[in-house]
Amino acid sequence: MGFQKQIKVRFSDTDPAGVMYFPRFLDSFHGVFEDWFDEDLKMPYRWMLEDTRVGFPTVSVDVDYRGPLRFGETMVVDLAVTAIGDKSFACTYRARLKGGDRVLVRAVMKTATVDLDKFKAIPIPPKLKQALESRLERPVRDLKRPALTGA
Repeated sequence: MGFQKQIKVRFSDTDPAGVMYFPRFLDSFHGVFEDWFDEDLKMPYRWMLEDTRVGFPTVSVDVDYRGPLRFGETMVVDLAVTAIGDKSFACTYRARLKGGDRVLVRAVMKTATVDLDKFKAIPIPPKLKQALESRLERPVRDLKRPALTGA
């Protein structure tokens, strides 16, 4: 099951056309990522950075923009863990207009785990890896088909 957050599109998020400026989505998605640590994983993001000295730099981004969001609208962002490696994991973000079903922006962001003092990749800490694995959303193609009976 994923994590969901509502975000109001502010004037400062928009371009002269009155639609959300494309890099502001990435900033919003990172805010959802931080809230996910705090609210769902129960491992406050600030604690992870400052006390455990584990950081989470984004190492790759793939974004599809399918429709606009406008000043004053509320977007709903769903975050799902979609891949887990030894030293990195990927989250997929889907943004839609509140009350709507159509995904307007979809992004897959791969995040590494690093030792902030050495800025070197490290294995995902065990407690975090366990939390990620329990939230992993498998692609439809990986799901087993139920057996048919009585054919």
